[in-house]
Amino acid sequence: MYKHFYHLTADPFNPHPATDTFFISSTHKEAWYYLLFGIDTEEPFLVLTGEYGMGKTLLCLQLLKYAKEKGKHRIEYIPTTNEGYGGILRRIATKMGISPLPENEEILQEMIYDRFRAEKDGLRFYLIIDDAHELDIITLSKLKYLSTFNYNEFFPMVMVFVAHPSFLQELKTSALSSLNQRIKRRYHLSKFNLEETKNYIYYRLLKSGATGIPSFSDETIQKIFTYSGGVPRLINNICDTCLLIGASNHMASIPPGVVDDAIKLVEGSQIDTEKQAEKDPAPAQTPKDKPIFPEYLQTDTISDQSEDRSNGMVIDEYEADDDTSEISAPRKKYKKLMIILIAAMVLIVVAALLLTFFTKSTDMFPFFSLKKVTSTERPPAPADKYHVKNPVPAGTQDVKSPVWRDALPVNSSEQIQAQSDRPGVMTPAQKDLPAKK
Repeated sequence: MYKHFYHLTADPFNPHPATDTFFISSTHKEAWYYLLFGIDTEEPFLVLTGEYGMGKTLLCLQLLKYAKEKGKHRIEYIPTTNEGYGGILRRIATKMGISPLPENEEILQEMIYDRFRAEKDGLRFYLIIDDAHELDIITLSKLKYLSTFNYNEFFPMVMVFVAHPSFLQELKTSALSSLNQRIKRRYHLSKFNLEETKNYIYYRLLKSGATGIPSFSDETIQKIFTYSGGVPRLINNICDTCLLIGASNHMASIPPGVVDDAIKLVEGSQIDTEKQAEKDPAPAQTPKDKPIFPEYLQTDTISDQSEDRSNGMVIDEYEADDDTSEISAPRKKYKKLMIILIAAMVLIVVAALLLTFFTKSTDMFPFFSLKKVTSTERPPAPADKYHVKNPVPAGTQDVKSPVWRDALPVNSSEQIQAQSDRPGVMTPAQKDLPAKK
């Protein structure tokens, strides 16, 4: 679901082990050297222990791949112990080419011994048993006798036990003391520290084709480390859920609050809801009425965005809340506030325009002027507004002066008289008089 949103080519936190995403931490590196050294020195027994989810199966697959690349084809991986000792013998016989296979375990075991005796090349058979702590004492005792088989001082069987740390306690029992003494060295996988947890997360992201996003803040990684305890499987579970929540909320960076909701989804939020309902005095919603998962996980797909996600991504600030079904409430309040602010700004602009419109000069809008202009008193034409009329010859009809005489900015009667007193200066009126004879 989130691969398309983050432009990933593969699932970064796939729960299934894969050798191409093998993260070599300090503890896995030492465990790998321990296995290689044991195989090269042909030790009869190797024991690798680790907590659940530490990547023991991935080490088995990596060892199986390495052995085949080195030409050691007589190697068999037992992923489950449900088949018992008879099932293990049938796998060994099939790998050695023994056919047909009898149902009796003792007869089948003797056929395997005969095949070892008949071989002259001295090839060893490598048996890798995963989840060896689930084997019962009887099966372990039979495997011990199988490993002690030899001919001409050659021991063809090499066994690798991969198990939980509780397997070491089983080996200390009196029934398995002989097997315990034959094991020279043991190695235990340690959990990741904080720095290894951070490197592991980004290593898995890079392997899945991530190019900068998604990212995890330091506080987020600290929360992931605190919850997981440095166990890779738990890191995968919590990070996968964080990316699911992040993609549903269009987040390029995963904030710490997402980890809290991811933990609820991983461990089950129904328990938390029931506990909260017991604490609240008011009647609370039942799990049937209230969704366990956040509403952003109720939809099957993410709504398409018009913007190009490769250039810019819509990033919403995530705020963790106890009621994750109301995560969109702050966003709705924000939209309402923006609408109110925009409406207020529009009203202010309209009021300013109206005020400017009604307070303009009456010269620009004469229909708002308080002075009544009659049809007989029409303002002079713009071309004659500032023109001084020549004296009218005697005997002609008087012409009325313009109504807006006070609008003349220059050449008033006082200014004309002042100019006439200056020697050598002719007023416009004098220029129009006939010359004296």
